[in-house]
Amino acid sequence: MNTIGTKSALDGFPSIQRLASSYPSLLSKEWDGALPVGIFMTLHAVRVAYEVRKGMQINGRSGLLQELFVMLTFSFGGAILTGLALGRPQAWLENNLTVPVYSLAYVLMSRMPGDMLYWALRQASPVSDVFLASVDGLIRGFGVTAAGVDMVRKGMAGQPIADSLVAWVFVGTVMGSGGGIIDDFLQISRSVWNFRTPDMLRTGLSLDIKLSFAATVGYIVSTHAWSFAERAPGFPLSSLLDSLLHAVPRITEQEAHLLSGLLCSAVLGTAAHAQAKAFAAAERNAQLVARAKKTDALLPDDASDSESDSDEDIEN
Repeated sequence: MNTIGTKSALDGFPSIQRLASSYPSLLSKEWDGALPVGIFMTLHAVRVAYEVRKGMQINGRSGLLQELFVMLTFSFGGAILTGLALGRPQAWLENNLTVPVYSLAYVLMSRMPGDMLYWALRQASPVSDVFLASVDGLIRGFGVTAAGVDMVRKGMAGQPIADSLVAWVFVGTVMGSGGGIIDDFLQISRSVWNFRTPDMLRTGLSLDIKLSFAATVGYIVSTHAWSFAERAPGFPLSSLLDSLLHAVPRITEQEAHLLSGLLCSAVLGTAAHAQAKAFAAAERNAQLVARAKKTDALLPDDASDSESDSDEDIEN
C-alpha cells in the first residue's frame, strides 16, 4: 500500500508543520561565516566530552590519547557500527571538520588550565546537564530516523537490504546508541579494557537503546513507511499486519523527524536531571576517598608509631 501523498494527521497544526520543515536546517545551522562549524554539532561535542570526562572522574583518569579514543568512540559509535554492518564509508571520516571539532572539545574539557570548562559546567549543574542532554536528544531523534532508517530505505534503494524491516530497525537503533554498545562489550570507558558479556544481555537494555528503538519503530509506523504488501508480500499474515500498521494515523516524514527529536530530547533531559544528582553524590564520595588517601600518605611513620604507643599506654 503506497501512502505517499495521503493526508497527514497534523494538517490542522500549521505551526508544527512549519517547525518540522525548518528542523533539518536548524540542526545544520552554523555559528557564522568565519566559523563554518555547526552550532548543534559543537554542542553535541561538548555534551559527549562532558559525559566522558565525568565518567573518567569516577572510574579514574587515563592518558590523553586513551581518553580521546573513548571520546571519539562515544561520539561516532553508531556510525561506526552501521558503517561496518552495511559496508559503507564511515561518515565521520568524510567531513574534514568533524574529528578536529570533537577532539578539540575533549582537549578543552579535560586539559584546560584550571579545568575551567569542566568546572563551569559542574557549577551550572543540573541545568547544564539537562540543556546538553536535551540538545543531544534533538540530534539523536533526527539521526535515528533520517540518518538511520531513511539511509537504508532510500540511500540503499535498489539493494535487497532496502526492503528489510530488520535492517531499518537495527540501523536506526544502533545509530542512536552505538557508542554505549561498544563500551558495554569492551569497557573502553575504564582504564583497563576487557571484552566481556555485556550488561544489556545480563541485566537489561540501557535507556539509550530503548529510546533509540522506540524512536525508530515510532518513525516507521507513524509515517506508514513500511508495507508488507509492497516489500514482503510473501510474509505470513501480511494483509492483517498491514491493516494494523496503517490503522495508526499517518504523519509526514518531516513531522516524524521533529516528533522523534522532541521525544528523545524530553526523555534524555529528564534522565539527565536525575543522573546529575546521582553523579554529584558519587563525585563527593570520590573526593572524600581521595582526600583520605592523601592524608594517610602524608602522615609520617613515626607519628603512626607514637599513636600506637599512646594507645598501648592507655590500655595499660
